[in-house]
Amino acid sequence: MQQVERILGLVAGIIIFGAQVVYLINTIGRKVRPSVLSWTGWAFLMGTSVVAQVVGKGWQWSMTGILFSTVGCLAISTTAVLTRNYSLERKDWLYVILGALCVGVYLLSANPWMTTIFAIGADAVLGVPTIKKAWHDPVSERSWAWVMGVISSTLALVICVGHDWIYVLFPGYLVLFNGLLAYLTQVAPRRQVTGAPRG
Repeated sequence: MQQVERILGLVAGIIIFGAQVVYLINTIGRKVRPSVLSWTGWAFLMGTSVVAQVVGKGWQWSMTGILFSTVGCLAISTTAVLTRNYSLERKDWLYVILGALCVGVYLLSANPWMTTIFAIGADAVLGVPTIKKAWHDPVSERSWAWVMGVISSTLALVICVGHDWIYVLFPGYLVLFNGLLAYLTQVAPRRQVTGAPRG
């Protein structure tokens, strides 16, 4: 079973790494305009989550995708700033403050469950600018990277079968988050164009 988990973990990691590369290329080509606060915040939160879970419960192959995501998010935010192709609105700072409050609780807790739950909360709060942007301007976030994120996170969930439930939380959240962005940027705009009802 350990060998299957290792293989699925590596495949999930490769897929999310590919998703990050796709989004990075989309950023460089100005096909997407990343919310710099979301991507920078995600890099730090996911990195902290991986460290907390490794220290608290040990390494599991389901965390491979999250580890690769950490590196990719940092590369995307750095590239967005260096190429001056990013989104940053004054109200985005409110989400940074709310996310920082979650991070504060996250860092002060010695409980791996609490740290993971608050990491997910902070991640979701930092994702609000990206979700709002995808809602109002789907083209600014349209990338196959979101679909690839769903696939990678689903593989991570498969690896979680038979393990402590703490490992299900972050990949499960990522399936939902990436799925929402894939829907908003890939499916919803087409339904609006064709006149199909939304819902």
